Amino acid sequence: MKKTIAMLSTAVMAAGLLTQPASAADLMTFRFAADKTAFTTDELKDGDQVVHGGLYIDNYSALAEIRMILKSDAPVIIENGDFTKDAGGELDSDGNVRDAFFEKHSTHMYTQKSTLDDDTNIILWAGPETQIAGEFHANGVVRDQKSSFLSFDYRLPKGLTAGDYHAYVSEKVITNKAGFIEEDLAISDSKHQLELGKEFAIQPITFSVYTRGDVNCDGSVSIEDAQAALILYTEEEVADRRLTDKELEEVTKTKHVQAAKLAADASQNSKIDATDPQGILEYYVTEMAGNKADWSKIFK
Repeated sequence: MKKTIAMLSTAVMAAGLLTQPASAADLMTFRFAADKTAFTTDELKDGDQVVHGGLYIDNYSALAEIRMILKSDAPVIIENGDFTKDAGGELDSDGNVRDAFFEKHSTHMYTQKSTLDDDTNIILWAGPETQIAGEFHANGVVRDQKSSFLSFDYRLPKGLTAGDYHAYVSEKVITNKAGFIEEDLAISDSKHQLELGKEFAIQPITFSVYTRGDVNCDGSVSIEDAQAALILYTEEEVADRRLTDKELEEVTKTKHVQAAKLAADASQNSKIDATDPQGILEYYVTEMAGNKADWSKIFK
């Protein structure tokens, strides 16, 4: 087994250099967050997993109107959504608990499911109305920028297979029967509609479901998984190069690259090191010999 690992390592070190993608500019960003984003298939064997999360507005500049629809990859769902409320229960002038993020608003609605179509998690928000010509709504006054703008739960259903699942904001644009354009995402300040990618950004979230040692997420632990783990170790730990998602797909043979990296950390020490490919290979050899492999014995 050690000889096999050494031969694989030599081949990997002979590979060409891999580059790291450039980082994005700091824009006002709608950022998804969750209390937990990684789950094993064992955790999902007996029942659903529900985690709390929210949508934050980072680098806030100015907003007067917001329309957005939250989406998630099936079968993951977003549920129990609402605007985040003041943690201390502070009331507004109408006797309702204040929003945590914005001081006040004119229009304020979170619809869990539309009665007109299949859309879920629809958010409409508008700042205070003004009497200024050309400005129907004023830019929002922020109470607590550290708070989330929206709060909700993510539900990962029982039996969910290994892979990466995303929650994001819909960018769908359609022309309705009346000939009017309808946008799932429309955000404005008091003067104009903001441009996605230029004046604001959306940062989705990835939930990774993985099986220990199954790097290619095909449902079994094999020698190919050990080879992929070795390449990941050599490139990202030894050579200290961050692989792009495309390169990770080539190495792991799956589009579920975050789940693949979690599976490659077979020792579960929060990094991919030399013991991981060796441990995965040992697991595979043990199973191929007709014996029951035990991760706790492999990583003593």
